[in-house]
Amino acid sequence: MATPSLGEDTAKAVLRQVEFYFGDSNLPKDDFLKTKINESEDDMVCLALICSFSKMRGHLNLTEVKKADDVPDCTLKVVAETLRTSSSLKVSEDGKKVGRSTKLLEPEELIEQLDSRTIAASPLELNVQREALEAFFGQYAKVNSVRLPRHVVQRKYFCGTALIEFSAVEDAQTVLEQSLVFAGAELELKPKKDFDVIREKEVEEFERNRSITSSNGSNAEEKHPKGLLVAFKLKSASAGDSAEQNGPDEKKTAEMKMTRKVDDKHGSPIDKVVEKENKSSISIYKDDMNVVLREDLKDVFKKFGTVKYVDFRIREDKGYIRFEQPEAAQKAHAASVSAEGGLVVKNFIANVEPVTGVAESEYWSLLRGNQGKHRVGNHFHWRGGKNNRGGKRGRDGENGSPRGRPNEAKRARA
Repeated sequence: MATPSLGEDTAKAVLRQVEFYFGDSNLPKDDFLKTKINESEDDMVCLALICSFSKMRGHLNLTEVKKADDVPDCTLKVVAETLRTSSSLKVSEDGKKVGRSTKLLEPEELIEQLDSRTIAASPLELNVQREALEAFFGQYAKVNSVRLPRHVVQRKYFCGTALIEFSAVEDAQTVLEQSLVFAGAELELKPKKDFDVIREKEVEEFERNRSITSSNGSNAEEKHPKGLLVAFKLKSASAGDSAEQNGPDEKKTAEMKMTRKVDDKHGSPIDKVVEKENKSSISIYKDDMNVVLREDLKDVFKKFGTVKYVDFRIREDKGYIRFEQPEAAQKAHAASVSAEGGLVVKNFIANVEPVTGVAESEYWSLLRGNQGKHRVGNHFHWRGGKNNRGGKRGRDGENGSPRGRPNEAKRARA
């Protein structure tokens, strides 16, 4: 195997990685490493073992190494020399062992120290990389670690807020006072303790909702998909007021096709105001910058992922977008926050919020309670069958929007 040579970037990566292994944020939770330290007489660990860890093999390009005994002596030598430059690590005289330069604090004191030098930064996109955040915040102070907490409900997804731990409390305070922009978004910076308070409330709400669902004998939490919905509200791009889209003029009104039919079976009238947005409305309002159509909204939101359905009626100022994948909903929200004021839709700005928790459950309950129906005016127009043109059954939840709106106050930020 060729003798390795640590370039500047590799040396920095190796130093940062080993400092992380023995750092306050990782070591208390790393049972394997703690066991190795406790087994030694000098609180140090075999450097070859550290170099055999997956990330270290990647940094050192040790593709053929499978275990500690496989690490070449020449590699250990250059790594030991690099680690000797650290103020938080100590290296044995023979360069074969490494450990912390100071003893680990007691748990309570350690948590207090960690919290005081850690900040929370948001909003961040779903696919943000730790390395990018380390490099960004590293411009302002030394970064010990970057953590990407999971979403309270959707555990396999990043929640949108990163926790940045600095090497000193003073560094964290200095960064908190900055006005920073990352990936086009102005960051909201807060102490980790503030983030923990918000997080605790989100967890409590989630557990409470799950408990209510279980006590009612309902499996709604398990049955409806999660993270696919975002709510939007339109505002005039020229004024800050809610959008009041211009209604049709007399000529356009005449072109709108309206029908009124009677339900002979029940003997009651059913108003059916059919604007035929897919045909008549699109042709009439397609180029009208003061009237937003569902097609206009779909064109804007489809760049974030597949749009399953646009729950919106012409001349309303709010609605919902239903995506195929949760990632698309999170990207849409992040883009709305990153953009100046929101997403541009014709002469309007769409402010986007994720729909989660109780509001999300209500939406899907309403939708499934009215399967096969499409809301038109204050009534429902049956649109079952193939392509929603009539028939006995509609497609399962693919079209149609729930009657009413989930409680807007219960929407939660990701």
